[in-house]
Amino acid sequence: MRLQGVSVEAFAKINLGLAVTAARPDGYHDIETVFQSVSLSDTLALTPLESSSGVSLRVHGLSVPDGPDNLAWRAAEAAVAEFGCPGVSIDLTKRIPVAAGLGGGSADAAAVLVGADALFAIGAPRETLLDVAAALGSDVPFMLSGGTALGTGRGESLERLPALSGVWFVLVTPRFAVSAGDAYRMARIGLTEALSFTRVNCLAVREGDIPTLAKGLRNDLEAGVLSAYPEVARVKETLIAEGALAAVMSGSGPTVVGLVKDEPAGQSMLTRLAGRGWDIHVVAPIDVGQRVTPIENEPVG
Repeated sequence: MRLQGVSVEAFAKINLGLAVTAARPDGYHDIETVFQSVSLSDTLALTPLESSSGVSLRVHGLSVPDGPDNLAWRAAEAAVAEFGCPGVSIDLTKRIPVAAGLGGGSADAAAVLVGADALFAIGAPRETLLDVAAALGSDVPFMLSGGTALGTGRGESLERLPALSGVWFVLVTPRFAVSAGDAYRMARIGLTEALSFTRVNCLAVREGDIPTLAKGLRNDLEAGVLSAYPEVARVKETLIAEGALAAVMSGSGPTVVGLVKDEPAGQSMLTRLAGRGWDIHVVAPIDVGQRVTPIENEPVG
């Protein structure tokens, strides 16, 4: 059977601690963060564009651009340029909240790179994929591998950590966007302790110590965002009041992550929080960045 296309499930990420350590000459900031993939996902179906070498993108679900402003489109262009593969048509079903600190655009970009590699049987070396990913965005290299990892530099330098278990997450997203640029401009930079709390969190992950991880959750971008957007502060206060083990803003926000002991606790919290005008998802930690499923033609005759 000939491979007709691929379907890629692209998983969101959260940050279990984020330390902003210094401004860089390139305009970015050095950070230390514990990335964690979670079970909320977008789905991308990739098929060859038989008649051209370009890119086609159709979007379903949440509203995002369907042209060159979409990171999935740019990833497809990068794949065509880097690997010399045919053009690609993408059908994106968007579920991950947009500009919410969950890495949805980066997840889609990584999924396009992995999907194109599988669709056209490129067999690209991992380091090549990582280089292309890093040129697209700071979070895209992590999204290629997924799971649990310490990210340093701009977030693109990664150290794999053991798979996280024994905890679930309630993601609460107010219905407005916060740009990463604004979050960094509002951040209280240079206050991180010499012994970074993210390193303590890494040790907690390695030892499977959820109480210590919960106590150590912190995000250096959080204070500025909470001050500018009181609704985010309200979400965090509500999660704690409803019994979360801990709550912390993910990335540049506005999503706040509440830690809970298991899925029933998360679903119970979701029920209690319903009707407040927030988008709420109960998710598990997972150990991959995406899952690829072949789409095959039926045999003829």
